[in-house]
Amino acid sequence: MRRRRLTLALAGAAALGAAGFANREALVLGALGASTVKRTLDAQMALITPAIEIFTPAAGAAPYPALIQFHGCSGHRTGWTKAWARIANDAGFLVIAVDSNGVRNIDRDTALETVCKGKELIGQERAGDVAAAIAFARARPDVDPARIVLAGWSHGAWTVMDYLALEGAGMAPSSLTGRPPAAPIAGAILFYPYCGEGSWSRIHAWRQRPKALMFTAGKDSVVSPQECREAAAKLTREGVDVDLVDYPGADHAFDDATLIGGPHAHYYDEASAKDSERRVGGFLNAISSVAP
Repeated sequence: MRRRRLTLALAGAAALGAAGFANREALVLGALGASTVKRTLDAQMALITPAIEIFTPAAGAAPYPALIQFHGCSGHRTGWTKAWARIANDAGFLVIAVDSNGVRNIDRDTALETVCKGKELIGQERAGDVAAAIAFARARPDVDPARIVLAGWSHGAWTVMDYLALEGAGMAPSSLTGRPPAAPIAGAILFYPYCGEGSWSRIHAWRQRPKALMFTAGKDSVVSPQECREAAAKLTREGVDVDLVDYPGADHAFDDATLIGGPHAHYYDEASAKDSERRVGGFLNAISSVAP
């Protein structure tokens, strides 16, 4: 079990102190990355393309700014994807939603036992999907390559952060055979990321300085909001413009209205969800207003 091996190896490094621990953490991640199946960027694009869903704004004209959307560990859900795509479309963005689990035939039950527990498809591996999705977007004539925003939720946010940290260190995602071409990112939207052991932003700085909007939930029962506050502070010290928004009474997935009526309905918090929608809309509108 990959996450268990990672956790046990990192636990043994605690006595080395902060610097030694970071070095050991990088070594463990590197060892895990070496065992990951690798593809060329073109092959990674071929992998994810069948599971990409496109949402085009009703108004405006191409080339559009683009939002590339990465779901949480449990996988793609149509209602949730469309809800956020609608907000981005209203801001003039073309949306590219990537189903990372579906292309790997990982169903929801399997994902909950593997991806969500860090045993499969950890952030540095899924970061290859980010690189491939960026290349996919940049190849489209209806996308403005200077106005691409990455958005991730939970595991997807961890993935986006790993992509930017690995790029900053001149390293490739562990699923790719080589470093992808440089590609400017205009913004990053990060909902309740995983920011703990095994996330590369703890170790490396981002080379790019996109505007970033990060949301944390004060009562998050899945990830540690404090670790993400610390990650945001580190990014800020390194020159990234991070707008950190914390909802003290909210839990993980507070923005997911599709949970209403189901066994996880307690996660949804309408006030926090509506506020986050407003903030995301404003964030995207500011980027959309920049002339192509």
